[in-house]
Amino acid sequence: MMTSDDLISKFKELGIKEGDVILVHSSFNSLGNISNDPDEVINALLTVLGKNGTLIVPTFNFDFCNGKLFNVNETPSQMGIITEFVRKNPSSIRTKDPVYSFAIMGKLKDELGKLVYDSCYGKDSMFSQLRKYNGKILIIGLAYNDSMTFFHHIEEMEGCDYRYFKEFSGNIIDFDGINKKTKIKIFVRNLEKKVETDVDKMGVILENDGLVNSIKIGTADVKFLDANQVYNRTVKELKTNPHVLCKFNY
Repeated sequence: MMTSDDLISKFKELGIKEGDVILVHSSFNSLGNISNDPDEVINALLTVLGKNGTLIVPTFNFDFCNGKLFNVNETPSQMGIITEFVRKNPSSIRTKDPVYSFAIMGKLKDELGKLVYDSCYGKDSMFSQLRKYNGKILIIGLAYNDSMTFFHHIEEMEGCDYRYFKEFSGNIIDFDGINKKTKIKIFVRNLEKKVETDVDKMGVILENDGLVNSIKIGTADVKFLDANQVYNRTVKELKTNPHVLCKFNY
């Protein structure tokens, strides 16, 4: 079993530095028998990031799209146990996006926790903030297709012919327990075009260009990417292959 010190050493070897802003997509089970507690992984990351770093995890929950109430304090994350541990940590702040919320710990938590926008992947979203703060993306034990929501930000910002804006509305309970109506736009797939998300091939391109740091932690394949590098290289690829981030099932 790996110790906390082992985890810290591995995260540093991967390239995570003090003061980094990182978005973490994770599968705790992929790590194998390294820890009995997801907090051990979270604390190792926070140790490496230091007092000037910021840890962000997705706490997405898609029930709002089906008409269910979103409670910012209680609605669980559907993105794995590590994200739930961060969400429930009293030192974290969760954004109030009723679909694509995030839980944040560290230096920028107050600023990023107050984000307000009308489009989940848009110019004012968390994905845009990653670019603003030269953020990084850490993927623990997941395929690109199961983790890299950041690619949808690129699709929205650059435009594509297989997605469109769809508005969802409903009720949320905010931080103060107040029930209020809200609405949010999502740049969704056009199902009539039989399109599916398929970003794994863009991940291979990034790897071949040397833009992905990869190591093994426990039994997990762990990847570390620079958000701005991902954005710029993907935009370049889209100019010659506008469907590199999807596939069509005709």
